[in-house]
Amino acid sequence: MQAITRDWGIMHVDHRAGSGVPLVFVNSLGTDLRMWDAVIAALPEDRACLRMDKRGHGLSETAPQGYGIPDLAEDVLAAMTGTGIDRAIIVGCSIGGLIAQHVALMAPERVAGLVLSNTASMLGAAEGWHTRIQAVRENGMAAMAEGIMPRWFGPKMLADRTAPLWRTLLARTDQEGYIATCAAIAGTDITERLGEITQSALVLGGKHDLATPPDMVEALARVLPRADLVMFEDTGHLPAIEAPEAFTRALMTFVERISA
Repeated sequence: MQAITRDWGIMHVDHRAGSGVPLVFVNSLGTDLRMWDAVIAALPEDRACLRMDKRGHGLSETAPQGYGIPDLAEDVLAAMTGTGIDRAIIVGCSIGGLIAQHVALMAPERVAGLVLSNTASMLGAAEGWHTRIQAVRENGMAAMAEGIMPRWFGPKMLADRTAPLWRTLLARTDQEGYIATCAAIAGTDITERLGEITQSALVLGGKHDLATPPDMVEALARVLPRADLVMFEDTGHLPAIEAPEAFTRALMTFVERISA
């Protein structure tokens, strides 16, 4: 556990020093760095890695509204700098993947590769995000959380006894932090810039993902200049939670290939 001071407040990071090209993990919307716990546990014990809580998530403070995805990418770069990481493989899920793409565009020299899980260059139409923001303002996070679960998880995970814990985590997410992050997503479309991302990339998807359906993920993999695609048969939007062993195998196969 470590605190890094940003101009908006305190950012919570978790850094493990070690060997190899560091892995930097960036969370999805409505989760915190615990979404990577099972993946971290499956990694080689000496693998260097860094996790962080986005603004308004987990133990990070809530920033004033009015920021965009580039600002969240700057937070990732600041966390890397603050923990002595010059260059890393960025692993991002959902908005974390969108943030990872921005890091690659903003500071390509600091990105050794990208693992883009259940994400795209544009995460849905702005109108849908504004509707969600309004619903959260009117009804609160807890009322919304139940409906999000089928968008997050495939049938296997929905039946797992741990699924309600993730619903509780979402319901307890800071409302203003969640709203501000939804607004940042709503204003973002970097489709026209994907050709500029020249690092090797691994794009991951789930057959049961209702948030970023397989066709959306496949489209990202087609457009990125140097991308491989892995589609998990039994997962939804959060395979790092639903199938951490399979996720870690795909991740490490990619890491070993680009590090050879």
